[in-house]
Amino acid sequence: MIKHFARRWNQYKYRFVPWLASNINESSPRIVPSSKEDKIISDEDVEDCLLLLFTAFHKNRKEKESLESRYSECSKLMHDVCGFSIERQKSLLENGGRGVFVASGQVQCGSVVAMYPGVVYQPWEPVFWVSLANSFLFRCADGVHIDGKDTGLSKMMYNSCSKRDSVYGKLMCDTRWLTETPVNPLAVGQYVNNQSNKYAANVAYQEFDIPASFPMELRQYIPNTEARLHQDMEQTFYNRLLRVVVLVSLRDIYEGEEIFSTYYTIVQKDKTA
Repeated sequence: MIKHFARRWNQYKYRFVPWLASNINESSPRIVPSSKEDKIISDEDVEDCLLLLFTAFHKNRKEKESLESRYSECSKLMHDVCGFSIERQKSLLENGGRGVFVASGQVQCGSVVAMYPGVVYQPWEPVFWVSLANSFLFRCADGVHIDGKDTGLSKMMYNSCSKRDSVYGKLMCDTRWLTETPVNPLAVGQYVNNQSNKYAANVAYQEFDIPASFPMELRQYIPNTEARLHQDMEQTFYNRLLRVVVLVSLRDIYEGEEIFSTYYTIVQKDKTA
């Protein structure tokens, strides 16, 4: 029982603000001048990567294909388009649970490596119930939260919101990230472990807003949906942004390496604001 609690705490503590505030040195925070400068690559580069990859998924889809076959095919497409593929495996960290590894190829510095899936909550929306015993709740610099937990209440919320937001019976987001065979192999960012003294961070989180101009037919590969309700879903897709978080490589990452991030980022206040 004690070992189980210790393991859960080691996974959760980097999301617990009071602990972070008193353990800044241990947390090895990533410090950025302001939220506007917290960009490793440009938004245009992020969008181009997603468009290129999602277009490949869409063009090569088949009507009758098993979930396993679809996952395998999309992983191959990811390797063809991006030059690498990723997958979940047992982490190299002691008590680290599962992690994300480069399964094939090589990640070039400045590449989009993964996405952080889940329900997007605006700063004014309550997250208390979904946050309980939840080590997958990601907080953006502006207070937006993304719930990347794929079980329990979090899973129910995502499935409910995804069906609510469908247009003419077509989903406007990806629900397969909730399974072991996601149609979008990028959608495993919530399983990326925090860096340690032995393993330095090789990726960093970058916030990105999916523009209203993003093709409707490709939205089914976005592993995020909003908690808030929009009255006219078909029209609002043309005039609103959708927050997502991508993980961008800080250096070249080679086949067989585990991907590590920095859970704790300090965004300094803009003195001119």
